[in-house]
This record gives sequence, structure tokens and C-alpha cells, in this order.
Amino acid sequence: MAEARLVELTRRGVQAGVSGGDNLSPQKWLAWRAGVAPGRAGDIVRLAERAEELAHTLAALAAGELTVDQAAEVARYVPARYDESAARVAQCCTVKQLRQALPWYRDPKPKPEPAPGADPGPDPELHGSVSRGYDERGYFAHIRLPEAKGAVFDQALKGMEEDLRRQARATAPEGVDPEPVYAADALVALAEAALRAGEAARPGTDRYLVHAHLEAGPNSLELMTHLGVVLPEGQRRHILCDARLRGIVHDGIAPIGVGRVTRAINRRLRRAVEHRDGGCCSVPGCGRTSGLEIHHIWHWEDGGSTETSNLITLCGHHHRCHHQGTLGIDGNADLPRHAAPGVVFTNARGLPLDAVGHPVRPAPPAPATTPAERVRDVAADVGIRPHRYIPPTGERLDRWGFHLNARLPDPPAGSASADDDDPPPPPPPVTGHRPGAVPPPPDSPAGGAPIDPTRAGPADA
Repeated sequence: MAEARLVELTRRGVQAGVSGGDNLSPQKWLAWRAGVAPGRAGDIVRLAERAEELAHTLAALAAGELTVDQAAEVARYVPARYDESAARVAQCCTVKQLRQALPWYRDPKPKPEPAPGADPGPDPELHGSVSRGYDERGYFAHIRLPEAKGAVFDQALKGMEEDLRRQARATAPEGVDPEPVYAADALVALAEAALRAGEAARPGTDRYLVHAHLEAGPNSLELMTHLGVVLPEGQRRHILCDARLRGIVHDGIAPIGVGRVTRAINRRLRRAVEHRDGGCCSVPGCGRTSGLEIHHIWHWEDGGSTETSNLITLCGHHHRCHHQGTLGIDGNADLPRHAAPGVVFTNARGLPLDAVGHPVRPAPPAPATTPAERVRDVAADVGIRPHRYIPPTGERLDRWGFHLNARLPDPPAGSASADDDDPPPPPPPVTGHRPGAVPPPPDSPAGGAPIDPTRAGPADA
């Protein structure tokens, strides 16, 4: 129920445009100010934006009958006409089961109509998408391609995998099994082949080199990728056995720049600035890692120098916001941030942006109360009622037993004659059963409970 309160506060904030002064999207603003994960912030914002359409789902969330993850799946896939039925059926399904069943009810996205006489341009879905990054398990990449391009990628991966297996069999000693080859090995081999081809076509450039930073860590040397991910000790020792080294001169802790010689930022200086800023946009709450640009804090035309103290990493959106006057940036980029003389960010009203969100602190509790009593008092102050959440059964989902009933549209005004004595037939009840299925009798154990599509058959006698 606390999540329902957060959804309601987010709805009010979105309507008021609360994130506009900070040049952040509502999802990024909520993740920053509420201290929640970006994915959870996206779910809450989606629920807040569809609060008027999904009244029954939000009511079940407020009553504690649905979790925010269950309600978010309904908001992600279910049109408004299925709201009442989905709010009941979702109480009996796990989040994984909802992700399997609800996408079938999603309406197709309408394609935007181009302006008269304008070129519609290419369809973004024809190009596909790639999302990549690092987590606690290492590097990950999620690839989505159209069918034709996917076939090309799959064939290239299969061909490289077969070549690696053939090479492993040829180099294995007689009587010894060859080294196993995995699809990930083939993908890395494809990347290495592309880098070698680029370096051969343009010799002398470092565009096709993988750059890493060797620095002194708290315990020993640390080898980090260009985005600041520390490599394990085994990988560090392996890479440093045969690597091309190039130093960057430092003045104290800051790399030396090129002064007023030129406003252009060379590749070595760009890598040094991006590495110092963690490989992401420096604006609080943003964290974007792609499409980064290097900005002169004191503009070049106003006498600013091309030194690391005057350079900072920004995404394209916040770079434009600064030059449009809605985002202020001032200070020394080599010093600690968010306090002068380091870099301080200000919004359009001139107010400084905090590094992290600061929640409103509750009033101190009375000294004689216990922790349980304090939780009860705080819940009463924010309107949270005591309720015990009933989890789903966790049984196998019966896809044939899963069905949502759409709400019938209201008849148009004036369609019924005043002389009609027979009232219109009532709409079918929201049962969660397939059309034509026989519902259980009211006096049965399942008669008054929400329909549970995870139960595939009648109860045992």
C-alpha cells in the first residue's frame, strides 16, 4: 500500500511537471529523488500515467490485493477495457505468469501519421536495437533484430563457431579432447575480426583499439575499462603480459590538457575526461552512457581553456539544456562535485541540484514507543490500513483457462426508444473464464474467490 501512495504522489508530480525544472524524464527524476531502481521507477511512472484508465487495478494496489510488480504488468500490456477483469485475475498469478499471458491482450501500436508532404523516413523497427552494459556478472548485451538481419547475424555466428571448433580440433594434441567452443567465443571472435579489419584498412589510428586504464588501487594495481569497470586480477595479469602501453601525463591527480592551443578535444584527452567522470553523463540523476559529449564549462569563445578542469562529460540532451539556459554548470571539474569550488549544477530557477535525492525525514518518535508501534503510527499517518497480502498459488498457468472480459462500451445517447419496455440485457459478469465455460456454483469453495487460472482442473472431491 505504500507503493500505491508513491504512485499517487508520482501522478500528481507528473501532472505538475515536477521534473521539468531538472531537465530529467519523470522516470529518471523519480529514481533520483525517491532512491528506487530505474526499472521500478519506470513501473511506478507507467502506473501513474495510466491511473485514470486503470481505476480497478490502482484500487487493488491500494487495498494491498496486488503488488506493484503485478499492477505494473497490467499497466504495461492491458488496455483500459480489460481493467476490471485483469485486476481480479492478476491476484491469482505470479509476475512471470502475467508476463506470459497479458501480452496477448495488448493493442497494436499505431504508427504516427507523417505530416502532409513530409518524408515518413525509415522505420526504426527495421534497424533493430542493442542494449549493453556491465553488471555484477560481467558484460551483457541484448540484441533485437528484424528477421532478415537476424538470419544474417545467426549465420555469421554459426560460421565463426564452426571455424573455432575446427581450429580447436586441429591444434589439440593426439588423444586429447579439443577445447570446448561456445557461442560467446564466436561472438568475441567476430568482434576481434572486425577490429583487425578496421585497423588494416586505416593503419595508425587508435579507433580500433580496446583502451584500458592502469591505475593504483587501494590494495594493488587496477586495470579498468574505459567506462571504469575494474577487471579481475586474472584478466589484468593476462592482458598486461602482451599489451600496447601509452601514458597520460598527470599534474597531481588531473591529466594535463592542451590549454588555449585549440578548442578541439583529441581522443586521448576525451578518454581521460570520460574515465574521470565514470563514462556517463555528470548531471545528477541522469547516468546516460551513450551519445556522450565533452563540454567546456567556461566556453572557449569566452576565454575558456581545453583543460580537464574545464571539461565535463554530458549527454546530448543535457548539453542542449545548458546552452538553452535551463541547466547551469559552474566550477572546477577536477575537484569534488556538488560543492564549490567543484562543479555545481543548477536548474532553470538557479537552485542547486543535489547529488542524490533527500527524502523528507519523519518526525522523531516518542521515546517510549517500540519499533512496531512506530511503524503502525507512521502507516496510520499516511493512510495505510492493516492488510495481509494473499500471494498467488504458484501453480502451473493454464493458458486455455486464462481469459479477460472486456468492458462493453456504453450505448450511444438516443439509441434506445422511450417506448421500449424491455430493459437492455445486463453485461456478462467478470468471471475470468473463457466464453462459454461453465463457472463454478456460488456455494463452491471457488465461487466467491477471484478466478485462479493457475488451477487447471476442478478440485479433488
